[in-house]
Amino acid sequence: MNLLQDLRFAVRLLIKDRWFTAVAVIALALGIGVNATVFTFVNAVLIRGLPFNDPDRILVVGTRDARGRDRGASYPDFEDWRAATRTFAGLSAYSSQTMNVSDEGRTPERFQGPYLSANTFTLIGQQPLLGRDFLPEDDRPGAAAVVMLGNGVWKNRYGSDPSVLGRTIKVNEVPATVIGVMPEGFKFPQEADLWMPLAQMSRLLEQKRDARNIDVFGRLAGTVTQRQAQSEMDTIARKLAGDYPDTNTNITARVMTFNERVNGGPIRLIFLSLMGAVGFVLLIACANVANLLLARSAGRAREMSVRISLGASRWRIVRQLLVESVLLSIVSGLLGLALAYVGVRLFDAATQDVGKPYWIQFTMDGQVFAFFAAICLGTGIVFGLAPALHVSKTDLNEVLKEGGRAGSSGMRARRWTGALIVTELALTLVLLAGAGLMMRSFVNLYRMDVGIETSQLLTMRLNLPNQKYSTIEQRRAFYDRLDQRLAGIGGIRAATITTNMPMGGGIPRLLSIDGHEPAAGELPPTVTQVIIGPRYFETLGNTVLRGRAFDDLDGTAGHDNAIVNQRFAAMHFGGDDPIGRRIKLTPDGPVAPGTPAPVWMTIVGISPSVRQRMQPGDDSPDPVVYTPLRAQAPAFAMLLIRAQRDPASLTAMAREEVRAIDADLPLFGILTMDQQLAQQRWPFRIFGTMFAIFAVIALALSAVGLYAVTAYSVAQRTQEIGVRMALGAQAAQVVWLILRRAVVQMAIGLTLGIAGAVGVSTLLSSVLFQTGARDPVLLAGIVSLLIGVSTAACLWPARRATRLDPVNALRND
Repeated sequence: MNLLQDLRFAVRLLIKDRWFTAVAVIALALGIGVNATVFTFVNAVLIRGLPFNDPDRILVVGTRDARGRDRGASYPDFEDWRAATRTFAGLSAYSSQTMNVSDEGRTPERFQGPYLSANTFTLIGQQPLLGRDFLPEDDRPGAAAVVMLGNGVWKNRYGSDPSVLGRTIKVNEVPATVIGVMPEGFKFPQEADLWMPLAQMSRLLEQKRDARNIDVFGRLAGTVTQRQAQSEMDTIARKLAGDYPDTNTNITARVMTFNERVNGGPIRLIFLSLMGAVGFVLLIACANVANLLLARSAGRAREMSVRISLGASRWRIVRQLLVESVLLSIVSGLLGLALAYVGVRLFDAATQDVGKPYWIQFTMDGQVFAFFAAICLGTGIVFGLAPALHVSKTDLNEVLKEGGRAGSSGMRARRWTGALIVTELALTLVLLAGAGLMMRSFVNLYRMDVGIETSQLLTMRLNLPNQKYSTIEQRRAFYDRLDQRLAGIGGIRAATITTNMPMGGGIPRLLSIDGHEPAAGELPPTVTQVIIGPRYFETLGNTVLRGRAFDDLDGTAGHDNAIVNQRFAAMHFGGDDPIGRRIKLTPDGPVAPGTPAPVWMTIVGISPSVRQRMQPGDDSPDPVVYTPLRAQAPAFAMLLIRAQRDPASLTAMAREEVRAIDADLPLFGILTMDQQLAQQRWPFRIFGTMFAIFAVIALALSAVGLYAVTAYSVAQRTQEIGVRMALGAQAAQVVWLILRRAVVQMAIGLTLGIAGAVGVSTLLSSVLFQTGARDPVLLAGIVSLLIGVSTAACLWPARRATRLDPVNALRND
């Protein structure tokens, strides 16, 4: 009953003091709202996991090489793991591929389609919507090809026709029987559109033990823990290293969750940094409201003294004040929840097409609402506890006697207020530093010189199925015909075929230089290989700086040549001339069956340094080696087309030229170069903007807090100021009297904040682009901004104090 009375009194008080309530609710709503928003993201990306029963029991099993890089597994390793493991109820393997689907009367389309073990859907507990699951006999060499369709393919390509079951379609030129359709929304492992048994994957049984390009996962058996599974896999890895020293020495096993595999590293760091940033915002909001409550407590001192004189205990006073603060946080939480809902929807819309795993859905579930309830309750206690303890220590005699407001109670309030202001300033500076670094990375990324003219450049991809183009000669013939046909289109200024466009990565290779032997124990350097057609540099709008470009003979027998970029020449030859020197590129990782053996190549040209990767923490372009398309003719390739006018107008013509050569081959991933770059920049754009928004909120809250504290100090010292002015004090002296304490607080807060900013900058260094973690210019600018805003917030009420009428000030007091 007493608690209900406290609640009623708190409601009446908040309604009565509506300006205080409005300011406090807005500040807390911002803090609670941004925390609920970001926790929704963290929950979806790092906590929730796969949408299956006991998702924490489904673990990825991979390998780690001698350089500490995470790898997949080879098919021979997978078979040995499956035979030896006892900690997993079952292991399944899959290989994500692109699948070209064609059947009579329909346009060929490209889909994401993994090959996977027959027990995959059983392990994760997922049944088909229509038809049957894969059977063990479907996953044996020589078995008739079967395929499972995703719900989207079934609806969009086949009009949700149930009679598609039993129909034969061509998948990568192989006739396959449709045996099932999966439920809507199911896209395991990542954005899959259809599925085929692992045994149908081309040359699977020819795979070597060191070709670790298969992903493996399993479900833990019984009550086995992840630690026990890791221990067992370590034992198996050591045994394989002893049995197969040539391929498995220094190859260790790694057991992790799907979230760790997909969302580890920089992604995890960014989301945890966001969570820390909004935590700072909430603490600043709490400090603000606590200061407002402390200021208001002076006006309630007589009220509390009367309560104490009537027999109220200290706990009774604290409970009343905590009920008021918790009620305030609940009201703020309702507004914050609305803000969080809007923020989640905006973020979800901005990340629809960025390639996130299908199971990551930015929705508010039970865990989010539990977190929301916890921060509402916790916030009320955090910002209400200090004022409650302060007021509960009120000295009855001191308050009831005349002039008692300047006693020990006021001193305690000033100490609390000073500590809160210092905390606000330090947290704001740390948050501004993190936001400044992220925004500078964002700006640098947009200003970055890719090394080419991106306008009027169209990109598209194709994948030649191995069943139809199994030899280099067949693929080379296809590319030659396509190159000739594209050259005949009037709207095309230049066109080429390559494996990787600029900013599209490359093939990692280990470099050997003829005449240079690495020191004992020294690992060979890594470079990036890009396979290109004859008109590659012309299409990009570049020219070879020294030497020559490739001609039609390069890549044929006896003409093993290469072109290197300026970065490569500077790194590996310094001031020497690389033209005429020989190099060899050795695979650094999985090797597809049928890949030509490495050969010594002669450097015939030096090209400009075009960027192949957006590498956080590394400002320089990759050292790149360009090799002729004719030498390898890979199955996966990209078309780059330089248009004379609008590049989008060439899409249909390019598609028709490909169909004229192979009617079953689709083009996909059709985007302009500017669109490709925009997709790559989205993390910096979105996360940089979010950091900036949080920093602006923090800065505004800190400014409001400083203004409120300074204004309260002026109100409390009205009599003193009046006396000083009556005795001849000048305006500057009065201003300094008010600002002196604020300046000391700013100095302490900024000192602590600078130390924190340096730590946060170091933490973010791995995700920054062309931005130093400890940028003194940026930090000085942020400190200057915070000093300027803080000084302005304090100066306004201080200057108002100089306009007091000394006579009225003394009379009113």
